[in-house]
Amino acid sequence: MTYAYMLRPKEQTFITESYVSTPPALWIHDERGDVFTLGTRFEQERDAPNGEFSFDVLRNGIYAGIFASRIERRNGKVRAWTRQGWRTWSGSQFI
Repeated sequence: MTYAYMLRPKEQTFITESYVSTPPALWIHDERGDVFTLGTRFEQERDAPNGEFSFDVLRNGIYAGIFASRIERRNGKVRAWTRQGWRTWSGSQFI
């Protein structure tokens, strides 16, 4: 299910500051105007970091290809904490 807050705004008025993490923040905005947020589908076993829940990562309301327990913006980059460790957004996918 896609909600309005998951979508790219018509006009972006800000970029999320460095060292902001979701949760507790609801979303992360990058320089391109993309919105990253955690979705509503979750995994506890297969894709989750040990001892944590992980949720599908959405970019502009569309599944970005990974499950993560946290998304953060650090040093101008968006990254997600997954079972394999930190994965960084390359502009087209998390690597």
